[in-house]
Amino acid sequence: MNVTPSIKSKQVRGKKGKSDGMFNILTVVFLLTTLCLCGLTISIFNNPYTVINPFPPDTPIPPTITPTITPLQPPATWTLAPTGVPTETNTPRPTFTIEPTNTSFVMVTPSTATNTPSPTRTVRPTGVPYGNTVQFFDSTTFRPETSCGDFLVAGQALDSKNNPVIGLIAKLGGSLPGKSFNPALTTLTGIVPAYGPSGFEFTLGVPPMVSTKTIWVQLFDQSGAPLSEQIYLTTSGDCNKNLILVRFKQR
Repeated sequence: MNVTPSIKSKQVRGKKGKSDGMFNILTVVFLLTTLCLCGLTISIFNNPYTVINPFPPDTPIPPTITPTITPLQPPATWTLAPTGVPTETNTPRPTFTIEPTNTSFVMVTPSTATNTPSPTRTVRPTGVPYGNTVQFFDSTTFRPETSCGDFLVAGQALDSKNNPVIGLIAKLGGSLPGKSFNPALTTLTGIVPAYGPSGFEFTLGVPPMVSTKTIWVQLFDQSGAPLSEQIYLTTSGDCNKNLILVRFKQR
């Protein structure tokens, strides 16, 4: 009996079975690999920045946000808030009204004056339109910034209705011990309003001192014509009388 073909057929079937098993394993591995790749692809697609993506895209730069500036507006009714800092109230000095006095003044003529420098005018004017009154004050009454060491002659010019007359010429001449006023000092009415709208002032440049009619004041118009007589003044060394106030008034 011949058994050789049967043995050969078994060997062929055995080799074929091994070959089929290998293909089955490869098929399973391929399917698993395919599933893993699909899952990886889906994961990368859903999140390109995942760590498993070997080629992640560049990180996007956030856009620059330009801030919108909204200006502050005051409320419809603006109320000024109090600062809380007290303000100093400046209390003005009381206005001093110069009242005319009935004190008579004796005018010294050059013929009777002794040891008095002769004024530049040798003829006394007659019929002048302005009379005068003279008063003595502490200079701080009108000029608070002055002191006892100041010596002033000041005044004002008024018309017959007590209206101020501005722009007239006032002169002071003569001498004091250690001080000469030759040529005479000259000023205009209305330039020192501390004594009224038509006020004028002379600063003598020496401390208050006693003298008897050695200095004089006189009023002139713009042409140089005299409007008053030369008024000779008696001075005092008292601090309460360091301001001599001459009030010219039209007759």
